[in-house]
This record gives sequence, C-alpha cells and structure tokens, in this order.
Amino acid sequence: MTQESIIETGTKLILRVAFLAGLAYFLYLVRNTVILVMLSVLTAAAFYPLIDRLDRWRFSRTGAVIAVYLGFLTLIVGTVAIFIPLFISEVKNFAEAWPVYGNKLSGILSGLEHYFGSFGIEFNREQLFTEIEAGLSQAASNIVSTTVDIFSGLIHFFGYFFLAMYLSLEENGIEKFFLALTPDQYHARASEFAVRIRTRVSKWLGAQLLLMFIVFIIYYIGLSIFGVPYALAIALFGGLVEIIPYIGPILAAIPAVLLGLLEAPAIGLSLLVYYVIAHQLESHIIAPQVMKHSAGLSPVVLIVSVLIGLELGGVVGVLLAVPISMIAGVFVEDFLEKQQTNK
Repeated sequence: MTQESIIETGTKLILRVAFLAGLAYFLYLVRNTVILVMLSVLTAAAFYPLIDRLDRWRFSRTGAVIAVYLGFLTLIVGTVAIFIPLFISEVKNFAEAWPVYGNKLSGILSGLEHYFGSFGIEFNREQLFTEIEAGLSQAASNIVSTTVDIFSGLIHFFGYFFLAMYLSLEENGIEKFFLALTPDQYHARASEFAVRIRTRVSKWLGAQLLLMFIVFIIYYIGLSIFGVPYALAIALFGGLVEIIPYIGPILAAIPAVLLGLLEAPAIGLSLLVYYVIAHQLESHIIAPQVMKHSAGLSPVVLIVSVLIGLELGGVVGVLLAVPISMIAGVFVEDFLEKQQTNK
C-alpha cells in the first residue's frame, strides 16, 4: 500500500468518525424530538394490525385511521379526566396522612434498628424518616408544577399524535419513513427491516398494553378486598410498572405491602401472599397467553436495556427501552444470519 493510499484511507476514516460524532451530538441536542418521532413510529406500528383489519372490512383507509386514532384520543382524554385527578388526590391525601403512618412506621423501624444493632449493623432511623418526609413534601409541592408541565407539553403531544396519524394514513408509512433515512442502494434491505420491525413491535405493544390493564385490575381487586387505602393509586402504579420486564412486579408489590403493614401486620403479610400469587398467575398463565409474540430477548438484555433507558431518558426511556431493544435485535439477527450464510 502506497503512502498516498494510506493517507487517503486515514483521511476518510477520520472524516467518517467526525461525521458520526457530529451526528451523535446533533441527535443529543434534539433528543426530545427524536423521542417524539420514535413514539410516533411505535404508535403507528401498534395500530397497524387494527387499521389493516378495518381496511379489509371495506373501510376506507382514511376512515379506519380516523376511527382508530379518535378512539385512542378518547381513551387518553378519558384516562386523564377520570384517573389522573383521583391519583393526584390520593397522593395528596397520603402526604397529609403521613404523620399517622409515620408514627406506626416508627415502631416498626425501631424494632429493626435494635435488631440490626445486635449484629453491629448501623441503621439510621432518623435519617430515613427525614428522607421520606422530604420526598413526600417535594411530591406534594410538585403536583402543581407537574400539572403545568403537562399542559405545556400539549404541543408536543399533538405533534406526536398527528405524526403517528400521518404515518398510519400512508399505505406503507413506516416503510417509507425508513426508506427516507437510508440511501437508495439499501432500500430493499431497509424495507425488509421495516416490515419485520413493524410486525414484531405491533404484536408486542398491543399485548403489553392488554397485560398492563389486566394486572391493574388484579391489583385493584386485591387491594380493595383487603381494604387498603389509596388502592387506585397503588394499583395504577403496579399496572404502569408492569411494562418493566421482571423488575415491574417487585416494584408493584413494595408500596402495597408497606402500606398494608402500616395498616396492620396481618394485612401486609396477606398482601405479600396475594402479590406473590398474582405474580405467579400472571407469569405462568396470563402472560404466556397474552404475550405469545413477546420481545424474544434474554432477561439480561431486557433488564440492562431498561436500566440504560432509565439513565438516559427517565420514564420515557424506560418505555422505549424494550421496543428499541427489539429493533436492535432485528439487526443482530440479520447480521448473525448473514454470518451463518457466509460460512
């Protein structure tokens, strides 16, 4: 290899690295818009089977899209109008009732403090109380500011909503979106990837939403039977964290069992048993039937993806972690298939 070719190759490599670094920095600057676009693509993928079915039932595509998205918007508005005020009200009521629960918790923690102290383990009860009270105070004070943030985010929501609707209105909107991002020579491969991604994500997302709703109902029934206060807020939290693979059921049980223990030890232990049974029922009976087309990724990959999503994007990052991992899995599968073919 001549010196000129070495210099040329090195120059091209440096330019490519600089371009990729600049692109990554640009995407970081517009990360909120990138997240919005990704949510739109995932929403369009989730609604594709339903719109396609309505289309086969001799609905016009425009009519099918309008019907589906109107139902989606009605569901969101109904949820915000009914559940969110109740949820906020229960959180505020719990913050106001904290002194009563704090006295009960103090007795439990005092016993733990003596127990750990007998083994020479330091357990600072006062510091824990200070952190809990600070967290509750901040949560209660942030309700108003959070509400303001929600209204200020309406523009982003409508941008996301109409972008998803536009992708659904196009006959092959998602495929065309991927084609617009790739050079002409890769269009055939990009179209194949788009179909595989759309199929896998749509089946998973629809099943996941159904599973979250079923789990919410199971939790709410159990909490209501045992007479636990703030049952709606705890059950709603449990239903939402169900989207987090493997860790979600544990997170869902923590506030329920703790609040049950504060009400009465028997209630707390009964709720622990109930949540264990509910988790076994969900993981061995309900989930296998609902999630027949799951992510298809190993538990380690899913958990690491969720942790990375939480670190990079907070709650939205957690929501996007699994579908992004599924999309990455499509490319990995294709790469491995090519490696096997070339052998």
